Amino acid sequence: MSFQKYLIHISVLTICLLICGHEPLPAAGGKSRIPVISADSLKAMIGQTKTIIIDVRRFRSWWRSSKKIMTAVREDPSKVEQWASKYAADLTLIFYCS
Repeated sequence: MSFQKYLIHISVLTICLLICGHEPLPAAGGKSRIPVISADSLKAMIGQTKTIIIDVRRFRSWWRSSKKIMTAVREDPSKVEQWASKYAADLTLIFYCS
């Protein structure tokens, strides 16, 4: 696994933990390197061309849920290595899990 894919994999995991309500591991200096956004901030970002919302819930959780973000792209969190490279580095990626 390349270093960039490793970082993306760690970022997906950390963002999932943040969104799901778990406390993230602190980065050097005790501050989180991954920002957390509110639902209102997310609503304001939906539809922007440089923002992609990626739903990383497990398939069964996603399929059974009645709550889905219409513009979100669903990706399998266990296959980050397969899909991470299709997103350009200049995009803002927002990972959603519940």
